[in-house]
Amino acid sequence: MIVHALHTALSSLLSKKLRSFLTMLGIIIGVFQIIALIGLGQGVKQDISNQVTELGTNLIFVIPGRVQTEEGGYNPAASIGTSTLTESDLQALRQLPAIQDSSIFSLLAGVPVVGERSYPASFNLAVQPSYFELFSTAELKAGRLFTPEDEAEQRRVVIIDRGPREKLFPILAPADVIGKMVRFGKESYEVVGVVESPQSSGLLAGPSFTSSLLIPYSTAKRDIPNTQVFRIILQVDEAADIKEVTKEVKAKMLELHADTEDFTVFTQDDILKVVNNVLGTVTKAIVGLASISLVVGGIGIMNIMLVAVTERTREIGIRKALGASNVNILTQFLIESIVISLLGGALGVGIATALSVIVHAKAGLSIVIGVGSILTAVAFSVGVGVIFGLAPAIRAARKDPIEALRYE
Repeated sequence: MIVHALHTALSSLLSKKLRSFLTMLGIIIGVFQIIALIGLGQGVKQDISNQVTELGTNLIFVIPGRVQTEEGGYNPAASIGTSTLTESDLQALRQLPAIQDSSIFSLLAGVPVVGERSYPASFNLAVQPSYFELFSTAELKAGRLFTPEDEAEQRRVVIIDRGPREKLFPILAPADVIGKMVRFGKESYEVVGVVESPQSSGLLAGPSFTSSLLIPYSTAKRDIPNTQVFRIILQVDEAADIKEVTKEVKAKMLELHADTEDFTVFTQDDILKVVNNVLGTVTKAIVGLASISLVVGGIGIMNIMLVAVTERTREIGIRKALGASNVNILTQFLIESIVISLLGGALGVGIATALSVIVHAKAGLSIVIGVGSILTAVAFSVGVGVIFGLAPAIRAARKDPIEALRYE
């Protein structure tokens, strides 16, 4: 019976191809939105997880502002504003027994300029040489990284990432940029290194690190007023318990800040939990809104199936006269509704998969189309087909065979 109903359903759909496609359109759009949004959320999580794990597993970050609320929530706006972190904090934290290495970096206001070219989107950082070992995942393309001598002698040198290089030196290869001068603020800095960061969002600072322009911290502190400590990065001895060390770091910071918790101490696991919670909540909300398209598509299916019941009234009468039961009729029309919904869902998944490849190639964004997403789409499609196809199927099953045979 099921096989026959499937054959009948496909024959009915193929006999009215345009109407069938237009009926599926709401399902196609709804499933596409759900798959794409879930995939985008998973892709961002994957990119951030990769970025975090590439840094190692024994890092602690101290950032200004109380980002974690008392209720266990996350308030990123708390880290915006004047930083309360100081170099004295760094010196004191370095004295903790389990701390192997450390670094700080700062945000700098300004626009790099070369001749008539400028790059307003530049993400300007003042960093110490240890920054590249502890935090940066950028690959050195040409030149060198900062040295302790650059820091000690406050040299006016700069390292640029892909964004500034392509905008300020559009026709030069990375090796040819070495030795060129970049004006930043009132001073000019020699390019000593060209790096290339992975194409992903900035994890702890907001903008993408591919837009980075880096200056030695001591040089920036001398040349640029109001240079503040934006992040403190601590590397913990691998033999130590990072959770216990985190508690020690927090206790020391409270001591240094007169018991005022105007900072947040994060481990890499904490960062991943926060990111997963935030993205999970946002994804669920957006998917909920996208599900409205499925409801609209389901209403379209119900409407067309009601029309089909009316058009095929004589067919229903003939089948009942030949012995078909109400269950047979109900099953036939319900399966037709499910087939329409499933075909629309399959097309939605196909479009989302094709788009994920294009977006990744053109924009570098990852859209992960996993088995879970596909099963979710199938479940939604079947659910829509059953829910919105049930009423027309029941109506068809309840038709009186004599009245149906008389229908013109």
